[in-house]
Amino acid sequence: MSAISLNYILRRALFAFLHLFIGVNVIFVILRLAPLASVEIRLQQAFLVGSLRYPEEAESLRNAWLNFYGLKGDLLGHYAEIWRRLITFDFGPSLVSFPTSVSTLILRALPWTIGLLTLSILISWLLGTSLGIISGSLPSRRLSKLLTALSLTLYPIPYYLLGLVLIFIFAYLVPLFPLGGGVSVVPPHFTGSLSHDLALLFNILHHASLPALSLVVPASLGWFFLSAYSITRVKMGEEHIVFSRLLGLREGDIRRHLWGEANLAQVTLLTLQLGQILGGALITEILFTYPGMGYLIYRAITVFDYNLLAAVALLSCVVIAAGVFVLDVLAPLIDPRVQQK
Repeated sequence: MSAISLNYILRRALFAFLHLFIGVNVIFVILRLAPLASVEIRLQQAFLVGSLRYPEEAESLRNAWLNFYGLKGDLLGHYAEIWRRLITFDFGPSLVSFPTSVSTLILRALPWTIGLLTLSILISWLLGTSLGIISGSLPSRRLSKLLTALSLTLYPIPYYLLGLVLIFIFAYLVPLFPLGGGVSVVPPHFTGSLSHDLALLFNILHHASLPALSLVVPASLGWFFLSAYSITRVKMGEEHIVFSRLLGLREGDIRRHLWGEANLAQVTLLTLQLGQILGGALITEILFTYPGMGYLIYRAITVFDYNLLAAVALLSCVVIAAGVFVLDVLAPLIDPRVQQK
């Protein structure tokens, strides 16, 4: 492994901050356009249901909502406010569960999404990369052809369709798993009692099985598999691999070498996937009413919860910038051919 210089790390950190700075500025511009429209839509809804009748009532309510969203004041003050919210993790109250703070809702939903998506992505990455390398190194085998055909079939199919199929088969026809939710044990938190905590843990895993399966199958046999397969097929034609086979090197040793060759590209895919965890698996969590970030965002959209949507967008910028920074730092360690420029 090559040593990483401090100068290289500092440059990567500077680029990561630049990415974050640009992202926050783009979000600021979007938020300057979006919330006012949200306020007007909410006013129209209030008129439609008959809760507002007079213009002065509408103006009073408009001012109250602008204060609630933190949109009173000048442009420079709004810009400073968005950075203050990001640094202090204080995004104000939420409309989804008013007057609960946005930070509290995110901290409640985030462990569910991290648990579901982290395991799903890691399993998909390991399974897809391993199968892709094996299939790419032995393309004439019947199993390799079957996996390649299955991957090409599943890749263009939206993953939420698989979720619907899984719900119909394993939650309705053969009720092996619950239809939705994250837990059904009461109380739904660890109490220190061994029997209760074990029952709670297995109950959480039981509820997460179908959502995880709907993510693992298309991801592992989709882009992860196809990427590893394509890289392996290219590497198999290179001179050092051909020469190794002529020398009688075992296939297992060759595949271990190919794993190292495919590492950088596959780790890049893994990092980018993990960087999107904060947004949750939106459609999957809606289908399974799973109490993660995706379902929380869906609820926020339905009520125009500006504070919550702004918080998710800003925190996503932080996570993605941090993920790219980690990837840049690890790249020379994963593949010494990467130059530290």
